[in-house]
Amino acid sequence: MSNRRDFIKKIGLGGLAVASVGASAMNPLQRINGTPLFHNNKVVTGNGEFLKIKVKTPLFCPYHSVGGPKGGDAYYFLSEAFTHNPFTIEASGMSGSPVVIDASGSFVGFMTTLGYENSTFSFDGKETLTISIPEGQKVFVDESGNGDEAWKEYNTQMMERLNIQPYTQTPNFWSDVEYCTWSEQKYLSTKRHEHFHLLNHDFVESYLNKVIEFGYPKGKMTLDHGWGTFPDGSINSGFGSWVPDPKKFPNFRKTMDMINQKGFTPGLWIGFPKIHQNSLAAKQYPELLGNYQQGSTADRKDDIQWLNAKADIFDYASEVISRFHAMGVMKFKIDMSYNTKSDMLHIHKELYKAAKLIDKDIEMEFHVPDIFFTKYTDVLRTNDVWLNDKYDWPARVKTHYEICYKSSPGRAINLDHIGGNDTGAITEKKFLQHLEMYKTKTGYPLVSVLPHHYSQKCVDRTGDYLWEYQKGTKNILSDFYKK
Repeated sequence: MSNRRDFIKKIGLGGLAVASVGASAMNPLQRINGTPLFHNNKVVTGNGEFLKIKVKTPLFCPYHSVGGPKGGDAYYFLSEAFTHNPFTIEASGMSGSPVVIDASGSFVGFMTTLGYENSTFSFDGKETLTISIPEGQKVFVDESGNGDEAWKEYNTQMMERLNIQPYTQTPNFWSDVEYCTWSEQKYLSTKRHEHFHLLNHDFVESYLNKVIEFGYPKGKMTLDHGWGTFPDGSINSGFGSWVPDPKKFPNFRKTMDMINQKGFTPGLWIGFPKIHQNSLAAKQYPELLGNYQQGSTADRKDDIQWLNAKADIFDYASEVISRFHAMGVMKFKIDMSYNTKSDMLHIHKELYKAAKLIDKDIEMEFHVPDIFFTKYTDVLRTNDVWLNDKYDWPARVKTHYEICYKSSPGRAINLDHIGGNDTGAITEKKFLQHLEMYKTKTGYPLVSVLPHHYSQKCVDRTGDYLWEYQKGTKNILSDFYKK
């Protein structure tokens, strides 16, 4: 709508705290006590109100990544009735900003964490979206019909509110091509969970030698899940045991030195927000143990727990990051482990602050592309996509990228895992299709599974893409805001 009167016609306000105002009213909407409801053109300030907006399905909810198949994106696009709190929802995989966009381009987004416990989107399954706006909360509303322009304006206002300064330049190695061991571990695995045990010094050296043999550009080399110790023999006990397995890496510093000597920058995956009671950290600092992760049935709890967000995350993170930084690690790939968003935000901040006090040039990569997380982020990854024909995997690739690009303005994007990470489902055709989807996108490419497993054409096309990126402008930063 182009003016306030038209805007008023299309939305309705309910709840005892709001006066009834006719569509033909000449003055701005007011509360019963006479104070303005609209503080500026598109921002509603709450005091216990409910804002009702007529919407058209499907509703795009970028914060909603829970449930659904591994390869599809249907859980982001909703037509059935729901009530969500985007601040407390569990983020399974990749969860974006707390906004909703309907099929006609109408846009609404929460603007503060004040009163987040009662800030909800509720859809009746027909045509009405109700936004609960507690005291202190603000909501950005735009019904112009151009969802992208509204999202840009929302981002711009949020960047000012949260003091998010967009990067104008980054350390050179941040924009380098990246290589990661994860999908290669999975490809070479022959039995359940074997991929967690394959990673060792020789694996890393062999991987790098293959990259050099292909003639690919050098860049970052990230060791994924499996480099650490498993104290009680279970994989889960590795969460909180961020110490290299001495059998796999007798001298971890030597491995990092080898990576550097071959011309690459060392990186390390760490799944910080999960912790196990038998982990090394829990034994030393039991207060780090938080709530249990719910298992697959209502009456079952897994033996793994969430990191207690109220514990001293800063000291824990500082000790771990400083130890590996001293060995030469300059990039940390953080797996936020899909905890509740409100808990993850605190953990996210403390991790980031700890790293930047150790070395401001450390690259901190996350998979939570949310405007409230953005200030404490260097790089967002588009996160794991399974190229499985049982699901609409191209839709998920597109949606993950869109959410990363639009939810974290001014930050870098990692185009994660060329070919995906369901290595049993990858074919030459799908590998190349996935690669083509990344070619024109802002962000730096990441190779995980080595392409010679699928064909020489995959090797050659990947090389062409990497060198085209390497010799180009290396545009890695989201510019999805009004400059």
